[in-house]
Amino acid sequence: MSYGISFETPNGNVQIDSDTTNTGLIVLASAASTATISSFDPVNEMLFAKPSSTSYTTQFIALKPTGGQAMGASGSYAFVDSSGTATNVSYIKAKYSDIQAGTGTGSSGYGVKVFNSNGDIAYDSGFYNGNGGIGIISLNAGYTLNGYGSAGGTNSKITTDATKYASMNGSFYSSTIFFGYEFKRGTDQGIYYLAVVVVSIFGATFPINLPNFTPKFLAEGGSV
Repeated sequence: MSYGISFETPNGNVQIDSDTTNTGLIVLASAASTATISSFDPVNEMLFAKPSSTSYTTQFIALKPTGGQAMGASGSYAFVDSSGTATNVSYIKAKYSDIQAGTGTGSSGYGVKVFNSNGDIAYDSGFYNGNGGIGIISLNAGYTLNGYGSAGGTNSKITTDATKYASMNGSFYSSTIFFGYEFKRGTDQGIYYLAVVVVSIFGATFPINLPNFTPKFLAEGGSV
């Protein structure tokens, strides 16, 4: 870069880059173990989750609306498995720094603001509220995962590391739909994308697996 400032962590995650406005992710909320999230806006926020337990062999996770909202709408959600049963997860909710509402550093008079060449804010330390950090470490572009879970092998496998957080944006559960993840430990360990729609034809039901229509991100929390 010919101007500005750029900071990366030892893992290569961007902390500050004045070449862009979508720099860091600001953590808005997190939980070590819960089956619900009281407020989530999939359009403007990013939600990452993983099983809170480490003793499972296979754990499915998807989001089920609990406030009567449609898929992808803002509201309260439960974390459920493939049968709709509530399951405890560890989650991190975040937002890109350039769209985080508030006054940031200006509210206290302390901190650091970084602007890009267009005068748009690229970083504001005043938005960081002590909830810890998060860094995106990989992504799978849309239509690159076949949606068969572990049955799909490498065509649906996102990573071999089941301790990472998976993005829940685009996740959804109903009685006939499961768009989510399969976390596995031990044999075939990893995180797999699973998307199934059950259709009924002449009284018979058939599961149809679908690819990821939106990108799927992996992240790690804490000191990244």
